[in-house]
Amino acid sequence: IAKGKGRVILTASGPNEVSVEDDGLKHGVFTYFLLEGLRGMADMDRDGVITVDEIYGYVSKKVPQATGQEQHPVKKGTVEGQLIMEVLD
Repeated sequence: IAKGKGRVILTASGPNEVSVEDDGLKHGVFTYFLLEGLRGMADMDRDGVITVDEIYGYVSKKVPQATGQEQHPVKKGTVEGQLIMEVLD
């Protein structure tokens, strides 16, 4: 599983944006889609592993759609290889 190394920070929104809370989702919009992604929706290649790139790709698509393009997650950091965030059952 150790396919990479590095450090990445994922933030819910850009520096001049407000992170949207949604009572209907029972979470902030970013948290909702982050959790949904980690449960399997972000596994784009269906290999049973969710990488940082996959989860970021998922939230960076879903969050702006859900907020009317008002919120855009940000990824910063340095990575060598692929950092794994979740291994699915």
